[in-house]
Amino acid sequence: MPSAGSTGRTEKTRHLTERHVLALGLGVAGLFVVLALVVAVATVVGGGSSWAALHLALAGAATVAIGAFMPHFAVTLAGTRPAPPRQRLVALGLLAAGGAAVVAGVTSLGGVVAAAGAAAQLVGLAIVGWHTITPTRDPLARRHQVVAFAYLVALLELAAGITLGGLSALGMRAMLDAWAGLRPAHAWLTLFGAVSLTIFSTLVYLAPTVLGARIRASASLFIGLAGMVVGPPLAAIGFAFASLPLAVGAAVLTAVGAIGQIGFVLDARARRGRYTSEHDWRRVAVGHLLLGTGWFAAAVVAAAIGLLLGAPLRGWSLGILAVPMVAGWMLQELVGSWTHLVPSVTPGDAPAHARQRRILAFASRSRLLGWNVGVGVLWLGLGVSVPGAAAVGGILLGASVALSAILLGRALRVREGR
Repeated sequence: MPSAGSTGRTEKTRHLTERHVLALGLGVAGLFVVLALVVAVATVVGGGSSWAALHLALAGAATVAIGAFMPHFAVTLAGTRPAPPRQRLVALGLLAAGGAAVVAGVTSLGGVVAAAGAAAQLVGLAIVGWHTITPTRDPLARRHQVVAFAYLVALLELAAGITLGGLSALGMRAMLDAWAGLRPAHAWLTLFGAVSLTIFSTLVYLAPTVLGARIRASASLFIGLAGMVVGPPLAAIGFAFASLPLAVGAAVLTAVGAIGQIGFVLDARARRGRYTSEHDWRRVAVGHLLLGTGWFAAAVVAAAIGLLLGAPLRGWSLGILAVPMVAGWMLQELVGSWTHLVPSVTPGDAPAHARQRRILAFASRSRLLGWNVGVGVLWLGLGVSVPGAAAVGGILLGASVALSAILLGRALRVREGR
């Protein structure tokens, strides 16, 4: 039975394939990353809120990437057929257009446009959920309950977070009155919850694959699963009802889950294969995937410490935690994933994929170093109010993100015989 990664004659006899869908999803996600970077730079130069840049990265890049690859990994693990490509494209279109509408609506076009964008994303997520869960119910499937369960929870969290955001955009009086508590709940359901849980679930499969190790259940895996499934929703409830003990306890539980995730990927690294070629390409993929887990743990621990030190529950916002959470964690995991996946799942023959690997391997050490030093220096500079350090960190990080996006665009343009 063909799987999601089938190549050769199957790819050439079909006009549109799963591989084309994945390439398009990566391209659109990369475009949102570029837009987020441009808006972030404009915000720093001109002053103002970071809301637009943050949501271009989350409602745009992260959500489209989830829509493209959550069903793909579910199908790959289950050994079944992917959904029809046109259905997949409809879901991606709704997610991308909805994310753009949310940002445009909140920043300039009005709440109705933002709410319509949120509704479009909810419909797109429903399609993604169907394409993700259905393969795991196939009686011939190889069942991977941990990943399937975590994906389902992540989709529900994301739908809940989008619903909160959409209702607030409409300016409903009850939502506005309660928004001081619902805004942090929205953040914990979407970024700390849905996006992070999706990354964790994907790493269960992707990290051992990239490292050349077998997927192995371990105590770290189940600790990570428990903390990252239970912690963020409980934190959202704690913020919504202004319960400090519940919010702090949930943040600590999420941090335990993050540490469990680190244990899982380090165990896979200890059992890694011994590769003899293409070390630079592998370094980029492995480096981003592993280092991102450390930034996630650092951000969640910092959030828990901040609450213990008296950070107010009402009106709590991500603030400078956006640096490790979005740049160090979410975007870094996205880049590590596309570095490995572009030459593996997009259209093209073996020589084309080899050219893609060479492109994506460019300046591997400099990009990894610049990215992670940039995250650390930017976070520290903002935290201690040292503009010079923040500027240096921002330049290092911005240059690394921009170069990674450019290399993705070049790699996606590679075709057979070119």
